[in-house]
Amino acid sequence: MSRLLIIIAVLTGLIVAAFIGLLVLLDNPDAYKKRLSGAFQSQTGYGLEINGTLDWQYFPPIAIALTDVAITTPKSTAPLASLKSASIDLKVMPLLFGGSIEVSGLNIDGLTLNAEIDANGIGNWEVTTDGTTTEETVADGQSTDNGNSLSVDIGGINITDANINYIDRASNSHYVLDLSEFRTGPLGTGITTDISGDLTLEDKVGRMSANVMLRGKAAINESLDEFTLENFAITSTLRQAEGAPITSTINLNGKVNTTTGVADLNNSELTIADMKLAFGIEATDIFGATAFKGNIEAPTFDAKQLLVALDADPGPTANPNAMTKVSLGADIKGSLDQIALTNLSLVLDQSKLTGTITASIPASSKGKTGISFDLNVDSIIASDYLEPVSQIPSAPTEGTAAAIAIADSEVIPVESLRETNIDGTFTIGALQYETWSATDIKLEIKNQQQQLSVISAAKAYAGSINFSLNSNYANATPNTASAFAITGIDITKALEFDAITGTLELNANHTFTGDMMSQLVKSLNGKSTFNIANGTLDVRPIKKIAAIFDGLQSTKSGIGEWPDMLPFDFLQGDHNFKTGITKEQTLNATVENMRITGQGGIDYFANTMIYDLEATLLETAGQFTVSQNLVGIRFPLHCEGSLDAEPIELCLPDRSAITKLIKDLATQKLKQQGTDALKKKIEEQVPDELKEKAKGLLKGFFNN
Repeated sequence: MSRLLIIIAVLTGLIVAAFIGLLVLLDNPDAYKKRLSGAFQSQTGYGLEINGTLDWQYFPPIAIALTDVAITTPKSTAPLASLKSASIDLKVMPLLFGGSIEVSGLNIDGLTLNAEIDANGIGNWEVTTDGTTTEETVADGQSTDNGNSLSVDIGGINITDANINYIDRASNSHYVLDLSEFRTGPLGTGITTDISGDLTLEDKVGRMSANVMLRGKAAINESLDEFTLENFAITSTLRQAEGAPITSTINLNGKVNTTTGVADLNNSELTIADMKLAFGIEATDIFGATAFKGNIEAPTFDAKQLLVALDADPGPTANPNAMTKVSLGADIKGSLDQIALTNLSLVLDQSKLTGTITASIPASSKGKTGISFDLNVDSIIASDYLEPVSQIPSAPTEGTAAAIAIADSEVIPVESLRETNIDGTFTIGALQYETWSATDIKLEIKNQQQQLSVISAAKAYAGSINFSLNSNYANATPNTASAFAITGIDITKALEFDAITGTLELNANHTFTGDMMSQLVKSLNGKSTFNIANGTLDVRPIKKIAAIFDGLQSTKSGIGEWPDMLPFDFLQGDHNFKTGITKEQTLNATVENMRITGQGGIDYFANTMIYDLEATLLETAGQFTVSQNLVGIRFPLHCEGSLDAEPIELCLPDRSAITKLIKDLATQKLKQQGTDALKKKIEEQVPDELKEKAKGLLKGFFNN
């Protein structure tokens, strides 16, 4: 009994002593202020200045309220961080008997952090102790504990009106984070707590900002090295200097272990507009040579709505339903400098794309991005995705003040090519563009060591098309060579006009310098040879000229009896560019008993042409008779106008040339008639011994 009384007396004495000690401590908060500053300095190397008040709350929970607090570094007089006020709720027993601090609640208001990296890459938060920075100390696993250990157990955090200003002068970047509010539930090992926050992140250099909302649950294990996220949603609204805001939400589920360096995100999702991209990613060695693998999948969504949400106006399409049914799936694998999509399956309306894509990311700004791919599209109607015809400006009609100018454009994208290595193959099973179609299309692209190579092939209209291009852009001005071959193509079906029909064989080789269309039109050089078999040619322009001649002479040319569409067994010739396309183009062609030559040019930017053609009739061939008087005569045609016009409307008889030709023929006819009449008189009236001299004089007089 006496032992029990002794125990009770001792416990009572301890309680009284503790109460007296607490009162002494509460009456002298400055003593604890110094202890806080000393412990903070010894453990972190930073200075802690409590310039304001340090007040106590006397009844449970015991609380410390601080105002006007600053954290400094030895090498800077300006505070690294400061706060207006902080309220720390303390657990009583550890404070009285353990000499340690356990925080049941932490409230911070007006936190300001100024982090800056100078031009040499050194941060203003780096402090040095015995020649070692704080970052190196942490990396080496060294402890700065000197016996004043702060044992912190936080029951909850509430931060309001915080500002973080980050400047990196080495990389010319400047970011500002304004945290209006951040709240957590109890923070302890094995406890899943609610987390919420509202903040704004601003890129001062890039002139963009984002409003971010955090909502979700998180937990940490007893070893303090594994974090778990449950339905952790991050909703952001991105605002740029120009354009509409872009809103997206990412919902994360998974674990991150800092000891093993493994992060495993599963059943996570990114939402933009009506697209819900589900993904699962497992990453290893997240603090070193990070590698990851996983998968992504997005069920059917409206790509037009997605583009609008991303502030990218898709514009109207010829098929209003185009891009409204899109789905995506792929396996993903990579590292910090490379990412690959395999087993890719992209459904675009009625088309399906499959294959692989790999992209490499340069380690520095001087490196090159690399892209390799092997993709296949089963079939696609390309014209469905283009602007509706009703909204495309029509070609100017005759009499309009000016033609619609075509803007200059890049033919060889040199700057992009210099920054990117490309090696890929793209195939399309069937392609339709308006009424034009092709099958078995294959495109191979290689861009390495400042050399671009493009090879393509396709089947179309009972024939084949092959094209190749090689461009060297090592110098300031690129040099490009191309080859184009057509075999067995039905011209009428392919070109959709009937001025000429038949089966085409063509081989073309050209070169040009420069990367812009304006440079191409001035420098294009090369030759095309062609042969058209078993076709027809619209000869109505020639028949119009022949009709004029037939009206001026008694004998008929015979051309008027030709059909409007002249059938032929072959039409062959060549076309040449010498100094670009604007002038000095030459054309030579032969069809049956007619030779066609031409010279002229094309104004690409005005979409017009000027060409002078001459059709020369040869000896009668087969069913196409020609008056002997017209053999060798050149029938002139002048072609001028829009390239969109029909050939029959574009090419008309050259009036001035025809007038001259008629005068020459009339003079020749009169001479012939005079010669014939005099010859008759000579035969009838001149004596035989003088006839030969008279004929010689006559020949010299009429030059025939």
